[in-house]
Amino acid sequence: MGPRRAASEDHRTDRRMMSAMTPPWLAVGACFLWVAGCGAAPPRPGPGADASAPPVRHEGQVLYEARSPTLHGASSGLEARPARRVVVEVADGAGAVVGWGSTDDQGRFVVDAAPGGEVLRIRARILGEGLDIAVARDAAGRQEHTASVPLEPPGTVMRITASEADPGGFAGALHILDTLLRGVSAVRDWTGRRLPPLFAYWGRGVTTDWSYYRGERPASSGRYCIELLGGSPGQQATSDTDEHDEVIILHELGHFVMDRLTTDSSPGGDHPAGYLLDPGLAWEEGRASWFATSVLGDPRYRDTIGLEPTGSLRVNHDLERGSGGPRGMGSEQGVAEILWDLSDGGPPPSVPDQDSDGVALGPAAVLRAMIELANVPGAYPAIPTLLRHLVNSGAVSLFDAKRMLLAGGNPETVLPAGDELPWPLDIAAPSVVSGKIDGLSDPAPSGGPPRPQNGQDAVRVYRVRVEQRARLSVQLRIFGSGRAADHEDLDLEMRDIRAELLDQARTEVPVHGLSRVVEPGHYLIYVRDGGSGNRVGYELRVWTSPG
Repeated sequence: MGPRRAASEDHRTDRRMMSAMTPPWLAVGACFLWVAGCGAAPPRPGPGADASAPPVRHEGQVLYEARSPTLHGASSGLEARPARRVVVEVADGAGAVVGWGSTDDQGRFVVDAAPGGEVLRIRARILGEGLDIAVARDAAGRQEHTASVPLEPPGTVMRITASEADPGGFAGALHILDTLLRGVSAVRDWTGRRLPPLFAYWGRGVTTDWSYYRGERPASSGRYCIELLGGSPGQQATSDTDEHDEVIILHELGHFVMDRLTTDSSPGGDHPAGYLLDPGLAWEEGRASWFATSVLGDPRYRDTIGLEPTGSLRVNHDLERGSGGPRGMGSEQGVAEILWDLSDGGPPPSVPDQDSDGVALGPAAVLRAMIELANVPGAYPAIPTLLRHLVNSGAVSLFDAKRMLLAGGNPETVLPAGDELPWPLDIAAPSVVSGKIDGLSDPAPSGGPPRPQNGQDAVRVYRVRVEQRARLSVQLRIFGSGRAADHEDLDLEMRDIRAELLDQARTEVPVHGLSRVVEPGHYLIYVRDGGSGNRVGYELRVWTSPG
């Protein structure tokens, strides 16, 4: 899902100690193997500690149990994986931290702590090397998922495995964290860019409808949030929970990546398969799916519900083989497939091209092209914008681009013949334009079933440039009654170039007006179906006056 903005909240990290007793779901075993050091930070003695005493070395390995997607839900079989780069702390009996460090890529740790340590605390957080990633139990990111176990005697190498049987889902939190690490690391490898702090809000029974990218949370904190399905408590075998759906985690991470490094062309809203949607919404959702599959190196996009053999798939989309449904710039599935065809067969870490589409840029080049587009004034891209940019820059020839589109079953019209793009429509101020909204005809004029809420035919988007501070005014005159009962109800919206809503008019009248003082820049005017299924023509008038 696209970004949703969060209310302002205080930001602080919860470092309260959990029980030192080993819960039954957290298996702890001792082994007497030498474990390589992990570059642990110096200990931080607690109150009353003897600073002159030599440090005590604690060693071990942290693992978690993970599931994989199958055609009949998440796998019933479990795989023990290393908890990579997670924060580990040694705490004394009062809960004070006396030493800390992190695991390596095999989940191993070495912590030299001050004497008096009694508990090893494992936090679902990664810190260091420019990374700040966490999985939290609360919407503000204050309470990280944490587990504590008693320390083994010095000289013993601890082996700790977080079990899927944990009712609180600590193993799932570690799986989410590791998946986020994989995605963020891919972005760094592809672009050299570092991303701001991020946390996933996830827990049993917390979110039960869908997973989301929530944007900056708390507001102005510089920390960003994705919210993931946690399923119903005690019903993981039958409910929808996303801690083991790596492609879903990475899809939401993809929204974060695009939001921070590129643009945002989506006004939000639901995006069911089989429809031609607002092209900006289709672009953002499609490229988030492309990002997820590219990180995993697998074109299969599978969203599981429940466990095999009685589970199911909410989504089962192979980007290489393609899917049914209408195609065009408003197809979310088509966007993802085109981006996959642009990427596969390219330099490592690309995967082999299976359908001989003739283009092989690799995911790094495609993501860098999206970043380049973000530097174009007024950038509000859709799939035609990227394709035209790749052709104009020489990254792909016009012939190869068209051949790729046809090989994937996409219409050539997705790649405009010239630089005049079909979406959004550029207009000057002052100007008068006319058009038609149709969220009623079935099939819709552009293809597929009608979608009054945000279908391609139910929404028209205009981009206007304001050269200096001024009052931007818009008038929408409907060629009809403006009433939903007559299927002539249209709404008017004014948004900034990041799709943030600035003002709107949603009453059932034949004339709508908006007026707002704005700073220099590009602004978007949306004319859209009132939401109930409407088909009517209109005239849109746009002008500026001194602000």
